[in-house]
Amino acid sequence: MTMPFDGSTAGYPEGRPRVRPLHSPADPSAAYFREVAQFVALHLGRAPGVLWPEHDHPPLGDGADDGEDPAAAPDLDAFAARIAAATGLAAGPGRVGAPPGHLLVHQIAGAATWDITGVGGDGQGASLRYRLRAGEVLYVPDGWSRTAEPARDARWAVFVLAPEGSAAPDQPATG
Repeated sequence: MTMPFDGSTAGYPEGRPRVRPLHSPADPSAAYFREVAQFVALHLGRAPGVLWPEHDHPPLGDGADDGEDPAAAPDLDAFAARIAAATGLAAGPGRVGAPPGHLLVHQIAGAATWDITGVGGDGQGASLRYRLRAGEVLYVPDGWSRTAEPARDARWAVFVLAPEGSAAPDQPATG
């Protein structure tokens, strides 16, 4: 995803997340978190969307066969902290089940088909179906229903986004 961006969410109403500078520009995953922050700024509270990142994030996995240990458990709290730092929103691993709130679903391995139903920012109802593959990210707005049909080898992590100061979820939701 390449789009002009001036470091803020220019053109968005007040209260939208601001993309924050990352703490370490030398960090190889910094570009990934900037992509996620831009994606969230574009979709937050409006409509679902899928991000096909140009940069992968090895701590969660990208589905590539490049020596990643598929059995290694990712550090979901550290990943959520990086999302929070990049977006300016509170972020935490989602609760088991169907957590409330704005969700980011990071497909770690395999594939899953997601059915998303709700009312968009324009007031129109929508029923959408997304096929998420390893390394892709799905945004689901708060209030939208969602169900997953995972492939046998599918694994994903869910992160809940909320305005700063909101309580972070305490149990990780992974598939």
